[in-house]
Amino acid sequence: MSCGRPHEVPCTQVLSLVYVYIDDEIDEVQRVQVTRHLGECGPCVEQFTIERRIRERVRSACGCEVDEEVRARMVARFRSVTYRTDS
Repeated sequence: MSCGRPHEVPCTQVLSLVYVYIDDEIDEVQRVQVTRHLGECGPCVEQFTIERRIRERVRSACGCEVDEEVRARMVARFRSVTYRTDS
């Protein structure tokens, strides 16, 4: 996953920090780096948004964490959904 542009922090590193970032368990230096990266990298924002939605849905549904198999199915489902904007 990458937008093809060079970044201070590589996409792979940012994506590896997504859950600690979402859970607000990330240190301040990494928080700034991830926030900056997300401000300039569309593909990482898309992945971050999917991961955040999964976390929110699982927490609201059962108050628990999701295993990797369920997460993979949820990611596939989120990617298959098309969003409409009514004008």
